[in-house]
Amino acid sequence: MSISSPVVVVGGGIVGASIAHYLASMGQDGVVLLEKDSIGSGATGSSGALIRMHYTNPYDAALALKSLHIFENWKDTIGGDSGFRKTGFLAVADKSNAVRLQNNVEMLKDVGVNTTALSPGDIEDLQPFCNIDDLGAAAYEPDSGYADGYSTVTAMARRARDLGVSVRQGVSVFEILCENDKVIGVRTSDGDIFTPTVVLAAGAWSHHLGKTAGIQLPVGPQRLTAGLVERPEELKDPHMIFIDHAVGQYFRPDSNNLTLLGIRPGPSVDLQVDPNDYDASVAMEWQVRSLGQLAHRIPAMVDAGWRRSWAHVDGYPPDGHMVLGKEPDIEGMYVAAGMSGSGFKTGPAVGIGMAELILEGESRTVNIDPFRINRFQENEPIISENEYQISEFKFPG
Repeated sequence: MSISSPVVVVGGGIVGASIAHYLASMGQDGVVLLEKDSIGSGATGSSGALIRMHYTNPYDAALALKSLHIFENWKDTIGGDSGFRKTGFLAVADKSNAVRLQNNVEMLKDVGVNTTALSPGDIEDLQPFCNIDDLGAAAYEPDSGYADGYSTVTAMARRARDLGVSVRQGVSVFEILCENDKVIGVRTSDGDIFTPTVVLAAGAWSHHLGKTAGIQLPVGPQRLTAGLVERPEELKDPHMIFIDHAVGQYFRPDSNNLTLLGIRPGPSVDLQVDPNDYDASVAMEWQVRSLGQLAHRIPAMVDAGWRRSWAHVDGYPPDGHMVLGKEPDIEGMYVAAGMSGSGFKTGPAVGIGMAELILEGESRTVNIDPFRINRFQENEPIISENEYQISEFKFPG
């Protein structure tokens, strides 16, 4: 069976669903959203779903800030429940990174983020159970929190469907069809769809699909791990969200007395993986290490117990920042990939920017030009002079 559509979006995570939604809300009829599994079944559904603005560059921060405003007004603008909970957020850094953090706070204030630099004593006042011995500074965002990945993306896809988007789940895309350097369609498990415009938002699968169109996207799939632990009785009340730049870990409260934490892979792990065939389990040594990192920051967590852990994949460009925009060599080809673990918190704003680019020729609401595909060829990767330097975590004693 062959059909036609003015725009086909490939990928049913938060980024693809957001792009499809905003295309339709801006007046584009006939949008088709394709997902090979079910909506949110990839990185979005496994995401830590943090909503925070602390970055070391203004471009990601601006996207996250715009997205925060959407999460804060989700019921009115999207409908349903994203699961957004405002908990407050702390980015903590050791003494060697204190000046970098303070510089980043000043940059974020210029972007419009409500953030403050704190001393170690201030950290202890906010979270008295926190070990501050190795910390030099922190950034505090009172407006930040977390949401639920699955609830968010399904609500976005439902709203897109209400606006006329054809949301097709269980449809794999095998090839992006091109002729004379122009997109003409996609070949799927359910037949060909003829279209002049394809938006590739397929996460870790984007590089492979780009190759079918003859392009080499600067995006490689990487394996990420996370898990849930049960807090001990003395920590039954929720804590803030932390990104611990001193040890390289994030953690946030979850439902009931659970804490979700993101686990850094060990240095020996090959991060370039096959997204169709990767180990979804988490090794015991990672669990031990990550719980040790958590207990280093919150000593009472030494009595926390693992509930479960999991692994998923996402796309990463060389500089660790997303790739957004029009593919310069293929007419009608757009890319929103390589989200580098930041796709969830920026997804709504990315959807707006990409929809404006496709329909109007430029993104007006948010600036996505720094994320353009050919920035590496132009020798303009996104690099901050205030990137955090994370030392390898060593267990005390």
